[in-house]
Amino acid sequence: MKKKNKTKQTKEMIADTEYKRLVDLYISANADVIKLKANDKLIRKVAELFAILEDMKTLPSILFNKKNPHEQKETAAGKARVKYMAQYTACMQKLNKDLLGVTNNDDDELSEYE
Repeated sequence: MKKKNKTKQTKEMIADTEYKRLVDLYISANADVIKLKANDKLIRKVAELFAILEDMKTLPSILFNKKNPHEQKETAAGKARVKYMAQYTACMQKLNKDLLGVTNNDDDELSEYE
């Protein structure tokens, strides 16, 4: 039981550190203070997602068959990591757009090749 509490404390510390880092970055980028306050809960959730992703780094994402190393199976942690990463990326894009007015213009760059 102590390990779960320690893990929870570690996740909370990572989330708190990431939250502070993100807020400091947005402030240094001159983000609107009102928008920053309006997005505060989303910033906190992004920090919590980051902490979960950091915690999942230590878990195996693929299991190999000992008899046939070419046979692989994705673990539940591997599947969950993909989902959490997608959520984290989407939230960061929303925050950057809302707070900084920055969007990812990869589509514009790719249109040159069509």
